[in-house]
Amino acid sequence: MIFSEPLFLWGLLALALPVVVHLFNFRRYRKVYFSNVDRLSELRNESRRRSTVRQWLVLLTRLLAVAFLVLAFARPVLPGKGKALHSGATVVSVFVDNSFSMENSGADGTQLETAKQKAREIVSAHHANDRYQLLSNDMRGEEFRWLSREEFLDAVDALQISPASHNLGEVVQRQCDFMASSGAANRHGYVVSDFQTSFFDGGHSAFDVQHPSFNHTLVPLDAVAADNLYIDTLVLDAPAYFVGGSVTVEVTVRNGGRDDVEKLPVKLFVDGRERAIATLDLPEGAAAKAQLRFSLDSPGWHDGRVEIADHPVVFDDNYYFTLLAGEPVRMLEVDGSRPNPSLQKLFASDSAVCYACSSLEAQFSDYDFIVLNELSALPSGRAQALAAWVNDGGTLLVVPSADGAPDVLNPLLSMLGAPQLEKWNRRQYKASQVDFANSLFRNVFSGKNDEMEMPSVQGRYNHANARAVRQSVISFADGADFLSLTPCGSGRLYLFSTPLSAEWTDFVAQALFVPTLYNMALYSRPLPPVAYTLGDPSPIFLQRSYDPAATPPELCSVNASPDARQSSFLPDIRRVGSRSVLMLHGELSAAGHYRIGDEHLAFNYDRRESQLEYLTPSEVQRKVADIEGVSVIKNAARPLDAELRAREGGTPLWRWCLLLVLAALLAETLLLKDRDLKDLKSVTS
Repeated sequence: MIFSEPLFLWGLLALALPVVVHLFNFRRYRKVYFSNVDRLSELRNESRRRSTVRQWLVLLTRLLAVAFLVLAFARPVLPGKGKALHSGATVVSVFVDNSFSMENSGADGTQLETAKQKAREIVSAHHANDRYQLLSNDMRGEEFRWLSREEFLDAVDALQISPASHNLGEVVQRQCDFMASSGAANRHGYVVSDFQTSFFDGGHSAFDVQHPSFNHTLVPLDAVAADNLYIDTLVLDAPAYFVGGSVTVEVTVRNGGRDDVEKLPVKLFVDGRERAIATLDLPEGAAAKAQLRFSLDSPGWHDGRVEIADHPVVFDDNYYFTLLAGEPVRMLEVDGSRPNPSLQKLFASDSAVCYACSSLEAQFSDYDFIVLNELSALPSGRAQALAAWVNDGGTLLVVPSADGAPDVLNPLLSMLGAPQLEKWNRRQYKASQVDFANSLFRNVFSGKNDEMEMPSVQGRYNHANARAVRQSVISFADGADFLSLTPCGSGRLYLFSTPLSAEWTDFVAQALFVPTLYNMALYSRPLPPVAYTLGDPSPIFLQRSYDPAATPPELCSVNASPDARQSSFLPDIRRVGSRSVLMLHGELSAAGHYRIGDEHLAFNYDRRESQLEYLTPSEVQRKVADIEGVSVIKNAARPLDAELRAREGGTPLWRWCLLLVLAALLAETLLLKDRDLKDLKSVTS
């Protein structure tokens, strides 16, 4: 037996009061006058023996009454079949799954209504003085506070379907962290869900962090797999978009049902107009890709949407996206003596690249892509400015000269953690391998062509600093790099091992030169993601930079559904380096297009909820059978109150203690009443 409120046991010191009363006998005596005292001595001896026994019995009943009253306040509990309880306070965290899948019908209405009823039964199985937390997929700040039983029940009544979705690992981790902060001796976590197959991801790893005083109960609801067609992913596979160009939208549609689907229409809308349509045949459980093409007829932001028709599950029938067209890449070439003619020929007349050639005194922040071409000198101040620019997101291409390059470039390369240049080797080398998986060659080659002409050089620099983190883009037969890529903070550094001139390499005259340098420029300004996922807490890097001290622009809904919580609000915008970052804290509740300043953002519902496959209670039981402290309620149709009291909370004894208090007081009353009656009979006789 343990006590939920052990501090009340100090009340047992009150047992001294009946003892004091008994020892000093504070009872007042009345004088009674007798006319005949012949038999008084005999009567006195007989009454004294009876009175002594009765007084000890009265003392015992009073001690029992005080003891059981104190025990009732200390809340004694007989531990049940679950994990042993501990003396002290109890906290209860209940997660109610309110994701889209909980809109499906159950025995008592929707699955969400069934889950809410289970949450009510859970708190009724615990004591009214326990502290409670109601956690949902929203995981808003107000959910991380302790509630009374009445506040908990009100919060359950107000719970609604949410677009957010979390897996079991994330839920259990949040519950464990919050309950651990309470300092309570007994911590009970409950998870009420339909237990989609995707929901159980990460479940085992989350339970590994449990404290011995933690006790988790999983309550899987009875759910039936449903047929569902949904748009799974969308990709715009191009480094940049320009007016008059063609854009290919590739969407993956998945058939989560048990029937084949033929000629499913897939429609593309851009800026409110239907621009393309395709049809797909989808076998049972399969996925297929559709390519939808349209041309850009105006610069700026464009809002797109791909649509299919499927009932009754419709939340995943649309996929929203955005793209930015018409802004050329800002490129700067810094040369040692004269501009590189190959770079000028490639970029000077290209509308997609705004090419400039200048000295080291240029303002680096005005450019997206900078080429250091055969520099003969690089002051340390300019090198530090370049390193900071790269770390903040810039793309730098370093082309060494054949004379004195290590002394000029190595300080900058060292700042950026890139390989450094060693001595110049004047002999012929031939490249033998190209990393076709690199983003520079995306959609350039369908596969490796053994007959493709590879560049050769008449001299090269070897690279030092083997610990540098770099990717080999084009390499020689001996494994040395012809072109390498080094990630640096938010930016990247490309490094050639030879000058880009006809004197030293034939690379500038080959077909490989154009896609390598051109894509290097186009990918230098990272395109914003085509879409974001609602409920994802990851930061969103904005294209524009906002002053953190000024009032941020409003985030406004362009075409979100009417059930959105807010159509516009002032978001949380922070500064990371030279860029502004948007932080969302669950303010958005509807998929669609949104605008902040002159920038457009697209948000979609989490596609994990589209996989309408569920684990049965028996399957959940098997998955957690080897995890200590975790139990599963298999029959969710049965009320949980009595079972949870026995399994989790044990058997509370405070009611029995109160009954024993009343019994002790009744016994005391009867003893005192019997004494008075006998005294009266003795007097009358």
